[in-house]
Amino acid sequence: MIVPVMLAFFAGMVTPLIVFGIRRRWGKYFMEYLQDSLDAFGNGDYSLRMYEYLRRGFNREIANSFNQMTSRIETVVDELSAERDVLEHILHNMTTGIIYITRGGTIEMVNEAAQLMFRKPLEHWTKQDHWSLFRNYHLGAAIDNALLFGTPWQSELNLRDTQTVLIRLVPVPSKSKTAMHGEVAFDVLMLCNDVTEFRRLERMRSEFVANVSHELKTPIAAIRGFAETLLDDEAPAEVQKQFLQTIYDESNRMNALVSDLLELSRLEAEEHRIQLLTVPLMDVVERALDRLTQVALARQIQLELEPFEPVNVWAEDDLLLQVFLNLMSNAIHYTPSGGKVTIRCEILVDRVKVHVIDTGIGIAPEHLDRLFERFYRVNRDRSRASGGTGLGLSIVKHIVTALGGEVGVESEVGKGSDFWFTLSRMSRLPEDKSLSMGGE
Repeated sequence: MIVPVMLAFFAGMVTPLIVFGIRRRWGKYFMEYLQDSLDAFGNGDYSLRMYEYLRRGFNREIANSFNQMTSRIETVVDELSAERDVLEHILHNMTTGIIYITRGGTIEMVNEAAQLMFRKPLEHWTKQDHWSLFRNYHLGAAIDNALLFGTPWQSELNLRDTQTVLIRLVPVPSKSKTAMHGEVAFDVLMLCNDVTEFRRLERMRSEFVANVSHELKTPIAAIRGFAETLLDDEAPAEVQKQFLQTIYDESNRMNALVSDLLELSRLEAEEHRIQLLTVPLMDVVERALDRLTQVALARQIQLELEPFEPVNVWAEDDLLLQVFLNLMSNAIHYTPSGGKVTIRCEILVDRVKVHVIDTGIGIAPEHLDRLFERFYRVNRDRSRASGGTGLGLSIVKHIVTALGGEVGVESEVGKGSDFWFTLSRMSRLPEDKSLSMGGE
């Protein structure tokens, strides 16, 4: 009886220990599974989920909590990644240059616009000290001041002779862990805007006002001077007539100047309202020839039109006529007696190139680039003597540009000039097929 009782007692004592050991082993499997899942999650696998296995010991409550946590974090990370991608797309496609400088003075981020402005590729920026990139004392000092004291700054910087950039420094409170307790640290956002074109337009406007004032001042002074002479002196009738003729000529010149200014202003105001239609080019050329034939004959200039096949262009007939009149009048005035002015039309595949060629005095190469600027004259005295205002070629360029074409000039001193402009071609001639096939 003693042995069975002892066996029963031993079994009662050992069985719970065995069960406890088995359950502990099952729990160890789950804890290892949980540990592996947490490690994978910590390494960036946010899509990881815990799934129930067949072996006992799986803790469904802990697994569900883990899965809910990873699902929520995955959603938040995806949203933040999408926002980051949008911001990066915006930053790298902005025309404003953006440079982010950390509190330590190193470049953290730079967009493509800034790389192009400063002519430095990305690898020259990352983690570089700002003093090594911006070789400008005032800019470097302003950046340091903004980093240390949070002082904003704005100024223009000439990067090259042809480029001006407006730079703005915006201090940003830094959340860097390197900042000591209670210390206010700053990063700096550097914004760069290319204002080269704005400054060029401002200079042009200033020069335009100065030129208009000068051009109006000259005839007004002449008119006033001759009028005062006529009032004060009892000049002979012949002298009075000469003075009156000068007053009349100067008033006409001033009237022409004001008319051209008004015309240029009207063209600029109505540029987007021009109605472009199909216009027969030959009709416009013939109208221009009719108006200027007598002027050319009076100066003993030969006007010649080289034959060309009928063609339609996309234009506004009155504006196109004005282009022809301005270019042909210039050619006549700057060609000596016995010279020739030729109108030639090249019919291309999709456009027409019109040439107004003269055998005049020609233009030096250094003047060609500025010839279409307002009030620019190669020879001011000769231009005034011919009644020119200095705005004719500016009007030509403005009209041709508004019609969707291009304008240019080729010239050689002593041999003459070739002023040309292009227009969009509307109708196609039957033989155009050969042009579209490479001229076969």
